[in-house]
Amino acid sequence: MGITREEVAQAMHGWVEAFNARDVARVWAMEGGGVGYGYRTRAPRAVTTSDDAEFKRWSARFFETFESRRMELEILETDVAGELGLAWGTYVETFQQKGFAPEQARVRFSQVMSRDESGWRVVMFHRDIQPFDERGVYPRSLTTL
Repeated sequence: MGITREEVAQAMHGWVEAFNARDVARVWAMEGGGVGYGYRTRAPRAVTTSDDAEFKRWSARFFETFESRRMELEILETDVAGELGLAWGTYVETFQQKGFAPEQARVRFSQVMSRDESGWRVVMFHRDIQPFDERGVYPRSLTTL
C-alpha cells in the first residue's frame, strides 16, 4: 500500500521531535544518506558516512554548541509522488549558541523522503532564510546590478 500525505506529515513531526530531543540516533536514522542545503552554511551537505558512529559524534558536537534550540513547524504542506513523500513549508527555530545572544530564524524548507521497513529516510532537503519584503518577494536591493 502506498504512503499518504498524512503519513508524510507525521514523519515531518517526528523529524522535528528528533531534533528537539537532540536524539542523535533518531536524526541519523532519518537523515543518514540525505543530501541538500542547510541555512547555516552555503556549501551543500551530504549526510553520508560509512560509520554511523562518526555521524553520531558529529551530531552530538553540533548539539553541544547550543545553550538551547527548539524548532516549531509553522506551515506544513505535504504531497506524495509515487513512493516519495514531499513536504514543504516553514518552521521557526529559536536557539542560543554558547557565547552568543538568543536568535530566531524563520526557515523555508522542502524535503523529499522515502519509507522502507526501517522507517522514513530523508532523500533530499533544502532550507533557507532568505529575506522577503512586505509583499513576499525578494527585495530588489539584493538583486539590482
